Amino acid sequence: MSCWVNKDFDESALLENVVQGHLKRKEGEIFYYKNSEEIDVVTNNYKIEVKKKRSHKLYPKDVTIPGKEEIPFFLIKL
Repeated sequence: MSCWVNKDFDESALLENVVQGHLKRKEGEIFYYKNSEEIDVVTNNYKIEVKKKRSHKLYPKDVTIPGKEEIPFFLIKL
């Protein structure tokens, strides 16, 4: 799709979309939060910030931050 619309492929956006789609099917409703920090997926049971690489930024303790390599195992455990 990125070639068709002449835009660079954004792997981090794809990873976020995969996690959001999975949780949408599992939880029903998903939300996004942005204030001083961004949280890609917020549901009744989860707060998840998806990162392509490990984040050095501090997030609240209840936010899960899976990296690219961890996402498949994270989704299986849900």
